[in-house]
Amino acid sequence: MQDRSEGVSFRAEELYDFKDPSVISPAKLQEMLRKGIVHFQYRKKPKKGQPEDSGEIRDAWGTKQMTIVSKIPNGGDCPPKRAGYSIYFDLEKEDWRAFADGRLIGVCPKIFTQEEFNKILLDL
Repeated sequence: MQDRSEGVSFRAEELYDFKDPSVISPAKLQEMLRKGIVHFQYRKKPKKGQPEDSGEIRDAWGTKQMTIVSKIPNGGDCPPKRAGYSIYFDLEKEDWRAFADGRLIGVCPKIFTQEEFNKILLDL
């Protein structure tokens, strides 16, 4: 195992070991987001008139941990819950986002800290 205290990069399997929604459900994703930073994927809503499965795949880094969100200018409070949707703070776009729970593709099971994400962000 690598010594991360010296800032070495993460192994690819730690960043992209996505588990499908049958393993990590949208409800479990919300729980993980409250604990730290999570890497996950979902299919965006398709453009009007396009087939349902044609939406772009979004590779997202998000959180609902308010100690992280409150440090970002657009952070503010979490928007109200919407039935059937997962709400998260997008750390790359620095804004709140939501997607339909049925569009979740996969979730990396590791919960990252702010420090770990800052190191990863340099490579994105």
